[in-house]
Amino acid sequence: MTHKKSRRTVSKAERRVITFIICIFLIGAIIGGATVAAVSAFSGSEPAPKLSDELYGTRDGRYITENGGLTFNYELGSEFEPLECALPVELQEFTYYLCEAYYIDFEFVMALMYTESSFNADVVSGTNDYGLMQINKCNHAELTEALGITDFTEPYQNIRAGLYILRRLFEKYDEPALVCMAYNMGEYGASTLWDKGVYETSYSIKVLTKADEYEAQRK
Repeated sequence: MTHKKSRRTVSKAERRVITFIICIFLIGAIIGGATVAAVSAFSGSEPAPKLSDELYGTRDGRYITENGGLTFNYELGSEFEPLECALPVELQEFTYYLCEAYYIDFEFVMALMYTESSFNADVVSGTNDYGLMQINKCNHAELTEALGITDFTEPYQNIRAGLYILRRLFEKYDEPALVCMAYNMGEYGASTLWDKGVYETSYSIKVLTKADEYEAQRK
């Protein structure tokens, strides 16, 4: 004789308990997911690429203030020696001590300036880049507000604007090749190449090669 196992009937009270437990579990999962998302959002976006953990532009313990200031100190560093190049000595000297104040290599800045304009202070490119350091017009309003620049082809003002941009870039990226790319292409344009694993261009190579030549002059 075949015996069938009897099927136990679940009462309404038991169903309510089970439903309550499932609801508590789902609510906990939702709250946990929201907490993780909030923490991720608070932490901000991923940092821009750089090749070391120590920021180049802040090793001196100073930052650019809102009005573009760092102490302009002619006692910083070694005594100025001009390079053999087309830039007048007085402009080289101004650049040198501003580089000292901003903690950026003088030879690097001179190489970038040469690459940008061949030391032609009056040049304005077809893409609206002005002066020795080819300051693009899209940056003029911000630099005028920050530094009080009134003429972007005037050499001293142009150099000050260019060094201000470079200091900010070095505070972010800490690597001359990356700074070259960001200065030349803009940060967004450079980031599209970084995303593809490209960390140097013909422009950055040209600047850094010229910087090596200038450094060799000073040895």
